[in-house]
Amino acid sequence: MKKLALLLAFMAVCFGGQAQVKVYDESLDAMQQIQEATALAQKTNRYVLCQVGGNWCPWCLRFADFAKNDSVIAPLIEENFVYIHVNYSKGNKNEKAMRFLGNPGRFGYPAFVVLNREGQPIHIQESASLEEGKGYSRQQVEKFLRLWNRKTVEAEATLLEEAYQKQDTTKLYEFFDHWAEDITSNENDTTNYKWLNELVAEAHKVFAAFYQPLQLEKIGFRSLQYQDYPYFIVQNNLFKISIADTLPFKPDELKAYYTNRIRQTYPNDSTRQKELEFLQREIDIGRIHLVFDDDWFYEPWGQINTTEIESLRNSEFRPQVSFPNKKIVYLTDGYKKMLDDFLGDQHVDLGTESIMQVAYAKDESRQRMEFLMKAAKIFYGHWGGYWQYETYPKANQIIFDREMQRAVVFFRCVYEGGEVYLEKKDGEWTIVSGKLTWIE
Repeated sequence: MKKLALLLAFMAVCFGGQAQVKVYDESLDAMQQIQEATALAQKTNRYVLCQVGGNWCPWCLRFADFAKNDSVIAPLIEENFVYIHVNYSKGNKNEKAMRFLGNPGRFGYPAFVVLNREGQPIHIQESASLEEGKGYSRQQVEKFLRLWNRKTVEAEATLLEEAYQKQDTTKLYEFFDHWAEDITSNENDTTNYKWLNELVAEAHKVFAAFYQPLQLEKIGFRSLQYQDYPYFIVQNNLFKISIADTLPFKPDELKAYYTNRIRQTYPNDSTRQKELEFLQREIDIGRIHLVFDDDWFYEPWGQINTTEIESLRNSEFRPQVSFPNKKIVYLTDGYKKMLDDFLGDQHVDLGTESIMQVAYAKDESRQRMEFLMKAAKIFYGHWGGYWQYETYPKANQIIFDREMQRAVVFFRCVYEGGEVYLEKKDGEWTIVSGKLTWIE
């Protein structure tokens, strides 16, 4: 019995050490913690690095130990960041701070959020791409820290400003080239999606087939040309991915599907006939199309059930796309903020000149916009107070059928939008048809 007690004590010493380590203080108000870190960052000319997670998370503790003891990473963090551990646990979810930080837990834990000297989140870094074996890759962590420290970020902002002041297109292209090198496609990184790997992989393929900014006529949009711009700014996320019970999007399929739904829904002959006549009118004027959730079809037979994949909402989504003589950059929050700061927000408000007049940039903001468009086409926001950077079309939602042989992409092009239907043939996604369905 004495030997067993000694053995247990020895095991506790050998294996219990890491379990006793606690780097997160669950009692802290994370917003106050962030504010104090921001104040110190301003005094010391650094950024804030928030490691979000908890003492319950083994990988959180591994990174904390790695960050403290690695001979390269430890001094790199000390020099460039105010490093704090922001707690998320059952006992204290710090919900206000999580919202402020952009809900980083959607990428799993730990998650790393970089704040600039003003305390504004400029980048969320997931952990998976930094991991190696049962620990962390020095090379990948060093790359992340060097890319998102104050010196690097502000150097890029300075480069863009110098390019504008000198009206130097070469420096402007240099800024975009750095951007293209810094942020690349994550199409093959499905670590964070776990059981959704197949669905996410198909979503990337559907997007690549759908995304044709040089052939916008395929989706019914003919008033926008991108041929003369050397850089395409591609979206960094997708609002949601869903699965539909069925996707009968061809005209004869639609008529048959909705006719059958009407017959199932209305046993009364007169009501059924009335709805069938309504359906035929919609077909005759070309307005019949797939309807989901609370679209304009309010009749109970008019909506197709879908299941949204909640865990994918707001995740980073950067499909691999390429075009001859074009370079691709992805619009992350950090680069969006950099462009917002560069352009400013001088504009004429919506409706100032006439009831139909949209907001548009003026004065210095207009001049900066025109300079930036030597690299990429952008728009000022219709309603005012924002910029539209993405090279259109921008996908908002992808809906698959259950066999994942058909898909619908809901998209936006500047102030209009619509839907594109795709089908999988011989393992490749192709556009069947597309049309505009709304305008602001």
